[in-house]
Amino acid sequence: MINRRITEFLKIPESIRIPYFGGKWYRYIEGVENKSILHEIIPGKPLNTEKRTETIIASLTSFPARIATVHLAIKSLMLQSYKPDRIILWLANEQFPDHVLPENLTQLERYGLEIKWCDDLCGHKKYYYCIKEQKENEVVITFDDDIIYPIDAIRRLMKTHEKYPGCLVCERAQSVPNSKKISYNVGRWDTISDVALKKPSYSVCPSTGGGYLIPYNSYHIKMLDKDLIKEYALRNDDMWCMFMAAENKVKFIKTRKYHKIFSIIQGSQTESLAMTNILQNESQNDFVKLKECYPDAYRRIFSDRD
Repeated sequence: MINRRITEFLKIPESIRIPYFGGKWYRYIEGVENKSILHEIIPGKPLNTEKRTETIIASLTSFPARIATVHLAIKSLMLQSYKPDRIILWLANEQFPDHVLPENLTQLERYGLEIKWCDDLCGHKKYYYCIKEQKENEVVITFDDDIIYPIDAIRRLMKTHEKYPGCLVCERAQSVPNSKKISYNVGRWDTISDVALKKPSYSVCPSTGGGYLIPYNSYHIKMLDKDLIKEYALRNDDMWCMFMAAENKVKFIKTRKYHKIFSIIQGSQTESLAMTNILQNESQNDFVKLKECYPDAYRRIFSDRD
């Protein structure tokens, strides 16, 4: 079995297109990593037990269509070279009324996984409740439920956080174009760019599921208003995070420019393709609503100035 450090090295950076070969190579690497994660052994103590200045909380959410495979995303977090102190999976009571979960998931509780029940806020669940309870000496790192995370994902985030302690840190983000002509076309924003790479910036939309570090007190107080979330961006947690950071005058920094394409967990995408067009249309509509409601945040995002 090929070591996942090797497969990470061999991956093609996102946004670099190689016709025919690129797609085949990606599918090959993805297949190798899916097989590899199945056979890797979780260590006896996958969570940090040493004293630290800051506690690291890895947080994610899931839903019924992915509950059978989410254990692999969590396993990849338990195999990190820089161990988190806690791993929390947030599940909605409405989606799992009987609280019945797969054994491959509940078995991870013996290694320290915390499964917590909450109200359904779609993707916002992965950050909402952790931020609500966040202490000054804690950082929250959000992840998705369909990705096999690179071994050094948390290490890169923490290294960048130590250099820019007042910034939100992204493993992956889209740069916001300055041209207002394409400002609403969220699907065409660039992933590979120098924006927020060496200088903190308002002008990025974070991929909150790609590994996203949130320091204490990063967001405006309206961030946790459930009514506003439901009205303006229920299915657009990335966009909501961008606007609420700008509203609070907090900038973003990226870990690196040439992000490698994530390996998706096989069998986790049964509902994704069906939702693509719906979410794209919702993104445009939500963006317009957020712009009108938070004009100061919008100005900071597109001017990259206070």
